Amino acid sequence: MIATAPTALVRYRPARDSALIAGRNLRVLRKNPGRMIYPLVQPLVLLVMFVSVFGNLAVAGHAAGASGTYRQFLIPGIIIENATLTAPTTGLALLRDASSGLADRFRSLPMARAAVLAGRLAADAVVFAVQAVLLLALATLLGFHVRHGLAGLTAITAVTGAFAVGVAVLSAWLALLINDQETAERVLFFPAIALAFVSSAFAPVADLAGWMQPVARVNPVTAAAGVIRSLASGGALAAPLLELGCWTAVLILIPGTLAARRWHAAR
Repeated sequence: MIATAPTALVRYRPARDSALIAGRNLRVLRKNPGRMIYPLVQPLVLLVMFVSVFGNLAVAGHAAGASGTYRQFLIPGIIIENATLTAPTTGLALLRDASSGLADRFRSLPMARAAVLAGRLAADAVVFAVQAVLLLALATLLGFHVRHGLAGLTAITAVTGAFAVGVAVLSAWLALLINDQETAERVLFFPAIALAFVSSAFAPVADLAGWMQPVARVNPVTAAAGVIRSLASGGALAAPLLELGCWTAVLILIPGTLAARRWHAAR
């Protein structure tokens, strides 16, 4: 009788596998710099345009920030708006990998299947953080003031990145639900646009149309913009931070669980 060696058990390491996938995705961006135009260059252009057109409005109005200018109120909204509108690229990237056959190759490897999702989110979190840093640097040149200096800027970057990851998780689930890249390119940005504009990003909730106000009050973009404004001005932070924390947890946990299940069930 010929003895056979026991089959080795595959030990999955989700953290290591996710880091490898994230590194791979970042290297792809480095080799294809054109893909960085939308997440990094376009937000800077939008910031300059919005501030140039609207920055000097409401000098003494109740929309003004601590500096007494509307741009102090506007810039946090633009930062969060750009994060919200960039986040759908996560879902589109997942569908692009699936349509190219790359996702199937990942599934055939001895690695944690959730690592593909987690790695994509980790790589995009780096992009969101870089976007926030660039926007804050430009905003500072345009007259945006943060009372607590570097600590405040770091906190704003962290808040923006965490919120963007939450919206990215939602976009990943919706993309996997749609399961068609061409359709997703047309559909995914509608919820992001609604989140960005039916909020206090550009005007206080009290100044919005009556039908918009109830929606804007519970909009996570309103909470995120409120946290950044509080960090910049040194105002009360507990209430908006608690609300944003709850929203971010909901956006990550519920769509994240549904996206993972959809990913495991696909193909």
